[in-house]
Amino acid sequence: MQSDLQPRIERLLGEVEKPSRYIGGETNETVKETATVRVAFAYPDAYEVGISNQALQILYGLVNDRTAAAAERVYCPWPDMADAMRREGVPLFTLETWRPVRDVDLLGITLQAELTYTNVLELIDLAGIPVRSAERGEGDPIVLAGGPSASNPMPLAPFVDAFFQGEAEEGMERIVAILESTASRAERLERLAELPFLWVPERGAYPVERAVFADFSIDTAPSKPVVPYASAIFSRASVEVMRGCTRGCRFCHAGTWYRPVRERQVEDVVRVGLEQLECTGYDELSLTSLATSDYSGVERAIREVKAIKPDLHLSLPSNRVDTGPVALSAAANARQRSITLAPEAATQRMRDIICKTITDEMIEQAIDSAFAAGYSSLKMYFMIGLPLETFAEVQGIVDLGFKAREIGRRHYGEGGRFTVHVSVSNFVPKPHTPFQWSGMAPPDQLRAKQEHLRRALKGRQLKLSLHDVRTSMLEGALGRGDARTGDVLEAAWRAGARFDAWTEHHREDVWRGAYAAAGLDLVAEATRERDPLDPLPWDHVRSGVSKEFLLDEWWQSQAERPTGDCRWDGCSDCGACFGPVRNRLVEA
Repeated sequence: MQSDLQPRIERLLGEVEKPSRYIGGETNETVKETATVRVAFAYPDAYEVGISNQALQILYGLVNDRTAAAAERVYCPWPDMADAMRREGVPLFTLETWRPVRDVDLLGITLQAELTYTNVLELIDLAGIPVRSAERGEGDPIVLAGGPSASNPMPLAPFVDAFFQGEAEEGMERIVAILESTASRAERLERLAELPFLWVPERGAYPVERAVFADFSIDTAPSKPVVPYASAIFSRASVEVMRGCTRGCRFCHAGTWYRPVRERQVEDVVRVGLEQLECTGYDELSLTSLATSDYSGVERAIREVKAIKPDLHLSLPSNRVDTGPVALSAAANARQRSITLAPEAATQRMRDIICKTITDEMIEQAIDSAFAAGYSSLKMYFMIGLPLETFAEVQGIVDLGFKAREIGRRHYGEGGRFTVHVSVSNFVPKPHTPFQWSGMAPPDQLRAKQEHLRRALKGRQLKLSLHDVRTSMLEGALGRGDARTGDVLEAAWRAGARFDAWTEHHREDVWRGAYAAAGLDLVAEATRERDPLDPLPWDHVRSGVSKEFLLDEWWQSQAERPTGDCRWDGCSDCGACFGPVRNRLVEA
C-alpha cells in the first residue's frame, strides 16, 4: 500500500544529505498491512546510530513475531531533513509504510542517553503530537518511553505519557494486549497505570518496580535483524550472551539497573548467531553483554562458532582486564587487529574507591596477552574527575599508557606497527548508583587534567582521545535532573538545541540560557553533591537494588574499600535477587 505521504517525502529526499536514512525497505523489515494495532518504535538519534541499537531490534521482533500488532521504526531526522519536513508540512513517518507517526496507537521511544532528550521533543513535535502530555487529546497516540535513562524519568515527565521501567521483554506483550482491548486514550492510560513497571506521571510519584526478564529466553533474541541500506556505526550480526553484571563498579548505572546476571546457553548463542549471519550476509559476529569475557561459556561459544566458520571476524566488545586475556586469545584471528580493555582507573587506590577489583599485574598481563594474540591496536578506557581523585590518579593514566607502549614494543619492536590508544572520559554520576550523591568535578579542573594528559601522552605509537567537557556537564545536569528540568529542556529545544551529543550541533550558549531562564545554573546542577539522607527525585523508581545497599557502597568508597562480586565472593545483600530472579550461569 502506498502512503499518501510518499510523493511529498520523495520530493524532499533530493534535498538532504543522506536520503537513505528515510526510505526504509531494508532486508528483514516486517510490514503488516492489515494489523489493527500499530506501534512505532523510535530511536532519538540519527538512523546510523539507531539501526545498530540492539534494544530496538529486540522490541521490533518481539511485537511483530509474537503479537498481532504491527511494529514499525522511526529515527530522528537529521536537521536538514527536519527543517525540510517543517517547511513542506510533512509529518514524521515510519520507515516501513511511510505512515504518519501520529496515526499509530503507541509511540515508543528508547532512552539510551541523556544527550538525546531534545531529540525526544523533536520527534514528538515533528509527528504533529502536542509536545506536553497534558495538551494531548483523544486522537493522539500514547507516548511511552523506556530504556536505561528512563530510570530517572523526571526531566522528560512533562512530555511522556508513561515510562516503562526495566526490561521490555517482560511486559511489552501485556502493553500490546491493553492497546488491543481498549480504544479510548483515557482507558488505555488507566490500564497501563495498573502495570507495576509503568509510571504514568499524571498520577503522581507512586512506586514502580523495575521489570526483570528472569527467563532471558533466546526466543526473544532477534534471529532476523533489519539490515541497513545506509552506513551504520555497527554492521555486524549480534547476539546478547548475558544480561546483568555483579562486578559492582560504583560509577556504573548498567551494573545496578540490569542485575542479576543471567546467561544464555552456549548452543542457543551459537545457533542464533549463525542464523543471523545467514540471513544478513554479515561477515562479523559480535557476542555482546556488559562484560562478554565474564560470560562463563565464552570460550566454548567461540570455539564452536569458529569450528563452523573459522575465518569469521568474531567481536567481543566488552572485555574485563582479569577475564579478558583468555577470551581474547580464543577470539583472535588474522583479520581482527583491534581490541579494547577498560581499566577505568590507573592506580590501585582509585580502583578500590570505584570497586574495580583488578590489580596492576592483571592489567599488564592483559595488555601482554592482547599483543601476544596478534592484536596491533590496543584501546584502553579511563575516567577522570572521579570522587576523591588526586593528581596521582591522572598521572597514573600517563604511566600506564607508556607501560602499554613498552609492552607493545617487546612484541613488535621499537619501530613496530602497533598503536596504544588511550581514551579518557569525564566521570558523570548516574542515578541508582553508589555515586548518585556525588557531584562532577568542576569544568576548569577537568580541563586542567585533560591538558596535563595532552602534554604528557605524546610520542610515537600513542594516541589520546578526550571527551568534550561541555557535553559531559550537560549530561551530568540532565541525568540527575528533577521536576524543574523539563522546563529547561523545552526552552533549550525551542531555542534550537538538538543532536546535543554531536559536537557540530552542541549549543552551549542555548543550554546555559535555558538553565538561567529557569533560575538554575548548568554547571552548579552538574557539580552539586546531594545529601545521602535527602530524598532523590527518582526515589519512586525501584531498581531492585536497595537504596540502603547503594548508601553502604557510597560509604565503602569513602573508606577506599572494594566489595566482592557475589558470583564468586558470596551474597552482598543488594536486594536484586528475589523469587525466580537469581544469578544464573551456564557453566557455574
